Amino acid sequence: MEFSIPSDVAELQKKVRAFVEEVAIPAEKEYDYNDGRMPEATNQRMRAEAKKRGLWTPHLPRKSGGLGLNLVGTGLVFSELGRSPIAPYACNCDAPDEGNMHLLLEAANAEQAKLFLEPLIAGDIRSAFAMTEPPPGAGSDPAALSTNAVKEGEEFVLNGHKWFCTGANGARFLIVMARVNGSFRKTTLFLVPTDSPGYTMVREVGVMGSHGPGGHCELTFENVRVPANMVLGRVGEGFRLSQVRLGPARLTHCMRWLGMSRRAMEIAREYARTRQLFGSKLGDHQGIQWMLADCATRIESGYLLTLKAGWTLDQGQDARHIISMAKLHVSEILCDAIDLAIQICGSSGYSRDLPLELMYRDARAARLADGPSEVHRMVLGRGLMSGKEEF
Repeated sequence: MEFSIPSDVAELQKKVRAFVEEVAIPAEKEYDYNDGRMPEATNQRMRAEAKKRGLWTPHLPRKSGGLGLNLVGTGLVFSELGRSPIAPYACNCDAPDEGNMHLLLEAANAEQAKLFLEPLIAGDIRSAFAMTEPPPGAGSDPAALSTNAVKEGEEFVLNGHKWFCTGANGARFLIVMARVNGSFRKTTLFLVPTDSPGYTMVREVGVMGSHGPGGHCELTFENVRVPANMVLGRVGEGFRLSQVRLGPARLTHCMRWLGMSRRAMEIAREYARTRQLFGSKLGDHQGIQWMLADCATRIESGYLLTLKAGWTLDQGQDARHIISMAKLHVSEILCDAIDLAIQICGSSGYSRDLPLELMYRDARAARLADGPSEVHRMVLGRGLMSGKEEF
């Protein structure tokens, strides 16, 4: 691996850091705790500024309006954006739209790209990825998928029940995972406009963290008719294409989480430098210094692990094992780093005077989304026991 950062990427990192410091972090004070999201006027103001600074959709190829970064470069940029929870959306590279753009670039035909991808890149619409189902449907076990589509002539008739579909409230379209004719082997992705008859956004599910622009929603599909030309890819490619989306998306999550972990430590360090206790600054106590040292070491190890996973994907190699390692490791670092920062900052960290309280609630989802920690441990353990993967 080459550890030096190309000069153009290093310069871009500086621009992104300036955007986060000058635009995103000051805007965080406008967060609406009652609504659980940022005011839309604030979002649009930040998006206009991101476009002005040349930071719009940085993860995309240049021909699609992006900055032409590989996954390592994308990770480096996302680690800067992740320092503020609202900065990725301001640059149109937040989940789920970021992963959906990547998937549509890979699999959409010309008609689908014109209808869905182009306006998504422009920021004119939002999207969602509907895979997770309420019990007993598919959660961590894809074999439990129950949403089903039946072929009738030149259409598929879709029926099912989804939930925790991030961003669905206000989304213009969904990418829906469903069986075809009851066959698990024929699991397929369908492009479903949200004005389709029979589709209902039942509710935003109440959660302990923020809602983001479109919440985490419960959905039903009752005899929704999907034209055959709205199959994404081909029938039976649902799981393959979902991994095309989920692999890179897990890494971009990791880089955002690393940025937030670092910011939590920066907040704790600044507090420890100024807080006077027991006749000296809090940060002068060895116990505090060791807490910071241990956390910094874990953050750096997660950073290098994630970059290696991105490099492995960039080389066209099988990266499933190391992606699971990165997702497992970094999601747990995030929770631990913010928890530690709150501990150091004491009552100030527990209060809303600092952003740690909201960061803490949002961070808890990291160990569940895109595969809970236990599933990634299971996948890693099976690979090691089989001998397909090495220590």
